[in-house]
Amino acid sequence: MVACPYCNNARSLLLGHVYCSRQAAPMHRLDTGTLFIKTKRLEETADHESRLSIRLSLNGRQYYRVGNNDHLITPDKYLVINQGQHYRTAFDNEVEQEIILVAFQPDFAETVLHTLVTPRDRLLDNPFRASDRQPVLFFEKTYDIDPLIRQLFARLRRLLDADMATRRQTDLDEIYSALLVRLLETHRGLKPEIDRLGSLKPSTRVELYRRLHIGRDYLDAHLFRRVGLEEAARAACLSPHHFKREFQALFGVSPHRYHVNKRLEWCRAALRKPYPLVQDIARQAGFEDASSFARLFRQRFSCSPLEYAGGEN
Repeated sequence: MVACPYCNNARSLLLGHVYCSRQAAPMHRLDTGTLFIKTKRLEETADHESRLSIRLSLNGRQYYRVGNNDHLITPDKYLVINQGQHYRTAFDNEVEQEIILVAFQPDFAETVLHTLVTPRDRLLDNPFRASDRQPVLFFEKTYDIDPLIRQLFARLRRLLDADMATRRQTDLDEIYSALLVRLLETHRGLKPEIDRLGSLKPSTRVELYRRLHIGRDYLDAHLFRRVGLEEAARAACLSPHHFKREFQALFGVSPHRYHVNKRLEWCRAALRKPYPLVQDIARQAGFEDASSFARLFRQRFSCSPLEYAGGEN
């Protein structure tokens, strides 16, 4: 079996046991583990099948195609992929980019959830009972990183540079369990957001929430060009009018304004770099009209791009 170029770049906290669905080893034979990739460029990979995993770019931006949906992860946004889901990924950066992910052993999420929701007396009576465990499926979307998730990823990143003796002394299961508990807490905490959608049926609200986040992630993943309402709605499998109305209800802004604001925020960050060229930055973000870009930038940040850059260019 030829080595997978993607997985062949990975370092692991499992003493080299990097799971790759394109090779023969079945996923259920591997424990939960951390994978780390450090490189400037990754051509779009072939199709892979994922374990339940959480993925974060420590610097730079990484693109994912999960099933039929597009996502972008950054140092402030992580992605959850469910077990059995198919994905492709790619990135391109000026400096070496660090990607870190935790892939969970199959059934680990169900085991953790079982211990969280089962009364202690029942756990003592039959600690290994699995028949009543609930299957765990997360929303496959990008999530804003919180301090605990950031801290746990930072601990794992430091361990990758530690010697083997230090790794062996570290309770990795404690880190992995804390990560999964936090994911479960975050998932449970989405209910108030879901309830902002007006459907009477809970199942309809959940499905609408899922589709709206697919649409929002699509806008995030296609930051450097103008994306029309029809295109974003099609990605979310909703009619344009329905998508626009429910997007506004959930996120408090129209899809068009959301996307323009995201592109402007990228431009503002790019203008902090040494010797920025305003016109080039605007063009990279899909703003072909310089005067329109300047007007939108001033409306958003109360100063012109040139004033923000602090010089003439």
